[in-house]
Amino acid sequence: MDIGGVVLGSFLASSFQVLFDKLASPTLVYAQRKGISTTLPKEWKEKLVIINAVLANAEDKELSDNHQVKLWLDKVKDLAYDMEYLLDEFEIKATQVELEAESSTSKGLGKWKSVFSRPPSLMSETKVQEINGRLEAIVTRKAHLNLRENVVDKSNYTSKRITTSLSEPQFFGREEEVEQILELLINEVENSNATLSIVPIVGMGGIGKTAFAQQLYNDAKVNRCFEMRAWVCVSDVFDVLDITKTILRSITGLPYEGKDLNEFQVKLRDNLFGKKFLVVLDDIWNEKYEKWIDLLKPFVVGARGSKIIVTTRNDAVVSVTKAPPIPLKELSLDDCTSLLAFHALEATNFKSHPEFETIGKKIAKRCKGLPLTAKMFGGALRNKMKPSEWEDTLNNLIWDLPTTNNDEVLPIMKLSYVHLPSYLKRCFSYCAVFPKDYEIERDELVLLWIAEGFLDGQKTKKNKLELGWNYFDELVSRSFLQKSSVDTSKFSMHDLLNDLAKSIEGGICFSTGESQLAINEDYASLERARYASFIRSQFVTSKCLRPYHDMKVLRSLILVRIGPSGNSLLISDKVLHDLLTNLKFLRVFSLCHCRIVEVPNCVGELKHLRYLNFSNTSIRRLPESIGDLCKLQALILRGCHQLSKLPHGITKLVSLQFLDVRDTESLKEMPLGINNLKNLTILSKFVVGTEKGLQLKELKNLSHLQGELFILKLQKVEDVRDGVDANLFGKQGLRKLFLHWDKDFGILRNDKRESRVLESLQPPIDIENLTILNYGGAIFPSWLDGSSYSRIVSLSLWNCPYVTSLPSFGQLPSLRELSLKGLNAVRIIGSIFYGGDRPFSSLITLQFEEMLAWKDWSPYAGGPKEEVPFSCLEHLIVRSYPSLVKTLPCQLDRLIKLEIHSCQQLNNSTSELCLSSLDELYLEDCSKEILKSLFKLTSLTILKINKLIELVSFDHRFMSCLGKLRKLHIGLCDKLTCLWQDGNETQNLTCLQELTIKSCARFTSFVAGDREIELPCNLERMELVDCTSLEKLPSKMHTLRHLVIENCPKIMALNIPQGDPCSNNSISQLESFKIRHYYDSPISFSFAKGRLAALKALHIDNCKGVESLEGIAVESLEIMTINDCQIMGSLPQCLHMLSHLTRLHIYNCPALEIEDFPPLPVTLSSLVLNHCSKIKSIANCNIANCNNLTELEIWECPILEIEDFPPLPITLQRLKLWDCPMIKSLPNKWHHLTSLQELLILVCQNIKCLPKGGLPPKLRKLVISGLMDLKQPVREWGLHLLTSLESLIVEFNMGGEGEKEWFPSEDEDAWSLFPFSLTYLSIYDLRKAKRLSSGLRNHLSSLKYLTIAKCPKLRYLPEDGFPPSLQQLRIYRCKILKERCTKLTGNYWPLIEEIPNIEIDD
Repeated sequence: MDIGGVVLGSFLASSFQVLFDKLASPTLVYAQRKGISTTLPKEWKEKLVIINAVLANAEDKELSDNHQVKLWLDKVKDLAYDMEYLLDEFEIKATQVELEAESSTSKGLGKWKSVFSRPPSLMSETKVQEINGRLEAIVTRKAHLNLRENVVDKSNYTSKRITTSLSEPQFFGREEEVEQILELLINEVENSNATLSIVPIVGMGGIGKTAFAQQLYNDAKVNRCFEMRAWVCVSDVFDVLDITKTILRSITGLPYEGKDLNEFQVKLRDNLFGKKFLVVLDDIWNEKYEKWIDLLKPFVVGARGSKIIVTTRNDAVVSVTKAPPIPLKELSLDDCTSLLAFHALEATNFKSHPEFETIGKKIAKRCKGLPLTAKMFGGALRNKMKPSEWEDTLNNLIWDLPTTNNDEVLPIMKLSYVHLPSYLKRCFSYCAVFPKDYEIERDELVLLWIAEGFLDGQKTKKNKLELGWNYFDELVSRSFLQKSSVDTSKFSMHDLLNDLAKSIEGGICFSTGESQLAINEDYASLERARYASFIRSQFVTSKCLRPYHDMKVLRSLILVRIGPSGNSLLISDKVLHDLLTNLKFLRVFSLCHCRIVEVPNCVGELKHLRYLNFSNTSIRRLPESIGDLCKLQALILRGCHQLSKLPHGITKLVSLQFLDVRDTESLKEMPLGINNLKNLTILSKFVVGTEKGLQLKELKNLSHLQGELFILKLQKVEDVRDGVDANLFGKQGLRKLFLHWDKDFGILRNDKRESRVLESLQPPIDIENLTILNYGGAIFPSWLDGSSYSRIVSLSLWNCPYVTSLPSFGQLPSLRELSLKGLNAVRIIGSIFYGGDRPFSSLITLQFEEMLAWKDWSPYAGGPKEEVPFSCLEHLIVRSYPSLVKTLPCQLDRLIKLEIHSCQQLNNSTSELCLSSLDELYLEDCSKEILKSLFKLTSLTILKINKLIELVSFDHRFMSCLGKLRKLHIGLCDKLTCLWQDGNETQNLTCLQELTIKSCARFTSFVAGDREIELPCNLERMELVDCTSLEKLPSKMHTLRHLVIENCPKIMALNIPQGDPCSNNSISQLESFKIRHYYDSPISFSFAKGRLAALKALHIDNCKGVESLEGIAVESLEIMTINDCQIMGSLPQCLHMLSHLTRLHIYNCPALEIEDFPPLPVTLSSLVLNHCSKIKSIANCNIANCNNLTELEIWECPILEIEDFPPLPITLQRLKLWDCPMIKSLPNKWHHLTSLQELLILVCQNIKCLPKGGLPPKLRKLVISGLMDLKQPVREWGLHLLTSLESLIVEFNMGGEGEKEWFPSEDEDAWSLFPFSLTYLSIYDLRKAKRLSSGLRNHLSSLKYLTIAKCPKLRYLPEDGFPPSLQQLRIYRCKILKERCTKLTGNYWPLIEEIPNIEIDD
């Protein structure tokens, strides 16, 4: 885009427009005219105009790091916000006075006279004078900064990018994309007469578009294909003359001077005439169609197959070219790592520099797939030769806010920002309030923009929601937002764009994360904060919210939950109340996914509030004070499953536009008078009632409704005229409509009335999604018949049991999804369903389910032979149709996924099906005859069959075409005896990788008879489960890597022909082997000798017949897990020779009788012995030499006797001993175990003392309980020396600690017994203690979790309370303490009420 075409607009321009509008508001103008608000200076608007004129120039200079201008702009921003607050305050007070006067005055002017006849000032004169002074100072300072009016000079902070056609020294990844576009470039498009084709490559800045285009441009095949090639770096100045001259120079090699465009275009046309050419236009910003057409004029004379590659960040540029975009995504982590290694180490990986590999991958991960970032940081690391220096780079704040002068990334991102129109700049920069990787739905973000006023002041006929959608889509098209790869309904922003937004917002945006409290923040800067987020995984304490109390002018506060989706935020009522009472100017407050039960009344004091979000909380009600929020526009209560009622006061919210009550199943009625909310745009749910004010006709006055609307309990409509009055047809903005009757409502059911009600609920003509549920009428409404609803995309009709026929859905031209469930009276689907020509021309997904009377699906009979129905169908589901006889439509050329369930009568009574594109096929509870109509499935990759009646084996004709099959699953086929009649059939299955056979009781062999077969050549995984008749495995399984055998008793002897160990007739590639066997029959592993050379993981589970592991324990083993083998009596004698074994876990093997545990392999890293009742000793297992051992667990081994615990390796990190009564000692000198982090010793009654020398010094978790004879008091353990200890769970009755009245003691420093590093402390079994000592608050200042249990006499908590860091307090089986801590009534409640999570129980 050229400089003249850039809508560079000022960031603050939209803010100023809002101020101008407010200064011109009728209320304010009338007040001034009557002389009532004389304190308001009339020159405000004049001075704002002066400032507004230089904003664009000032922001240009700010982007070029002009510090003085930045300070001036900061003052302007603060002033704009404060002026808006003041004017907002005036409007609020005027509205309140107006409402008070409304009852006693007439409407119109008389009302205004009443409003302004009152003496109290509606605007603080002190604040007005303060604003006036600041305005004057800003205007004065402007003159000293050389700011020019209405001037834009991008050269201050950008320079024209220069790229060349030469490739990068090394190009990584994107192999598929390169091949895809090479095919586009080289191959001619069939049935196309176009001489010239455009190939637009789109992606955000730094994604590697230029490098990608260079790779294509220099490809050898491209060189051979095109006679002429040219490369032009266009950048943001789209000058047709310069581009034309550059291309001419490139293809002729001659210089060209002058400014005659016509001359150069004629020369270019002459040079290109009849030639096949490739031109790359790199980095285009032009959105003007006229300029694009002017540029293309000389190119139309080239030979067929000529191409122009365009690279751009903006979809709007692509739309000008009229070509489909090719989006470029981020690099994979592996490719990003390779690119980083190349620029840092001049290597393509870290093999030759293993010391950098771990940290290198972490840095590459932080690059988030951007090649530019990987390249930049690789260059920065070239001279750093120590891993510690790389660690410093990883931890550098540049990742959070890359604004250093040497940064190469941010200027590229800034260029994208500069090209944003002014109305988008604030919308984009507001996203700085969200953490990185945060995903948000479109509507949620748009509502936040509306609440912040970003859409105010725009001169448009569209409502704000539609305008916001347009803004959002534009940011997506410009690559500022991108669709989530996990949840397609959500969007996110790349990390670097998040950094850019934060750098733009600067001090007015603030957030703290899980481990990043604001302790180091400048509290003066907090006072400027306007937008803030608080990011937490679970607990919200008063301590971590303390910085937010100082943000007196905060506009937005969003509490963001991170971590597992099941987690909820926990905040106390007191902390929430204190937070809200400090933030009087909030416009936005969002507290989602929080386990609060009620909303504090003080929320009604937030007079400026526009947006309130309590979605997915546990609230049961809202306070009536909600009705005082006269500015509230959006109330979001989605997913509040316990919300049973909306307050009556909500109907006073005349500004309310968005009320989202989706997924609130406990909400059974609407508030009386909801029809007063005439400005509602979004009302997601309406529950019909029978009382006046709750009836369906209340929707009449809500004429602005749009988007999505659920109407529930339609059985309560008593008068059909209510449906007519509701006037759904007139609500032209509705796009999704759900009409629901309750499933069972007894005597209220009246099929004729239901028919008339549904007829009256005709949706608007532009409806896109329609669902009708539990409708009891006999016919569907007339408006649902035919093609009148040309925009309907999704239609669902569920549980309409009395409807006998279906309308002509085939003539809905935009219909993409059709779901029919529970239409139990429909018998035939035929010509009426299709309706006419080209039925279902757009349908992609079709679902039929539980239509019990349906027998006949008649084929389409109308139209010419080449005209077929369902021409775009990709997914077909047919489920639970016991009467359906005829087969499916014959020609479904685009069908990708087919599911047929419980259709026993469905057969091949008509012609064969043509399913040439089918990728996935699922058959369940059907007749085997259905397979006869399914053949030539040449594209099938997944086949899953369950309960296929009478299936004995697969037909050769069916299997012969499955050359692309990757996964085959067969289950519950009672008659299946073998898979194939002929072993040669496996030769066709060259792509098969996974084979699963489950619960096929008669399955005896893979191929009929005694013939041997070779499994498909690429089969890697096989699972055989509950195949009780299977007698043997194939002899040739040499490609198999993973084998699972469960409950196959006849092959549990594993009768695999042994053959020649050196031949291919083996399973030498097997890496993972899992066996589970509930039968008592003996199991032998004799087959394994010499045939499992690659086996790495062996899992033997519930195998009652395993006596010995001899033969299966091969040297390559890395993991061995043995569970519930009741008669296994010994371990392999060669255990110590398993030189790769890292994990040995043995559970519940009661017959495993070991006098002395055999020597362990020195490679072992984890040893677990659990419920092994006959292991007697581990004295000679050589555990001290296992220098890789990190984990040792011994659980419930009752006769394992240890007088002197064997030495343990220094590498040990976790040691757990549980219920081993014969263990009499612990490892001596265990203070030398400097790697030990977790130590658990439970119910080992014969341990009487801890080893001398103190506990292991690096412990992070310590649990000691059930050591009844332990005589050492806890205070002698040296706990205070464990400076890394975080979690301590100790039964304090040991050593007499629980027999004292005070705990820990009466001493002033009693809590110094414990290390200050503790975050989790469990105090239990203090039998006689009555008091907890003071001092816990100060000494354990990092404590987060405290449990007090089994302390029956405990009465007093520490007098100075608990540390502010405490997140969770649990009190169990402490009767006296329970009463004293009861919510609200207990005398200790004020002491603990700020703790986010309190659990008190008997």
